[in-house]
Amino acid sequence: MYFPLFLDLLQKEILVVGAGKIASRRIHSLCGFAGHITVVALRVPEEFEKKTGIHLCEVRKRATAADMIESDGTRITVFERAFEESDLNRKDFVLAATNDAELNNQIGALCRARGIPVNVCTDAKSCDFQFPSVIEDESIVIGLNASGRDHRLVKETRRRVEKLFENADFRSRYENR
Repeated sequence: MYFPLFLDLLQKEILVVGAGKIASRRIHSLCGFAGHITVVALRVPEEFEKKTGIHLCEVRKRATAADMIESDGTRITVFERAFEESDLNRKDFVLAATNDAELNNQIGALCRARGIPVNVCTDAKSCDFQFPSVIEDESIVIGLNASGRDHRLVKETRRRVEKLFENADFRSRYENR
């Protein structure tokens, strides 16, 4: 079991490796909470904009250039290239969310060696923290998690919690998910 802990991420540097379905969902959830997110992905799919709600003009394919965008007050830098160990420099949290389990585990090991908390989306046992399903309203934030063991239970619980707030005009960041 994991202890629910709410952190102020506005001054934290977050790295997300990957831009697929899971990475996009997590980036979307972090917008408005995090000050800066760096995304590194071999390929940024067209669905990235739809799933994150972030509109990229053009992702540059050189390691020295990137799209810098802002969403809900969160600065997001996107690099379309392979992950490099130097991407971990000065990062406070890392989400290894590629579709390559071996790469995710490699990133996890590098983070642990540097003392950087990491979430490895392909291996719950390799995670230093779990990423919750987030429901928010202007005055309340609810995080739901089943210790990475039962995503269906989290989804069903989320629906039930949101239903409790329907009459109170409760808004969810994942209304369409």
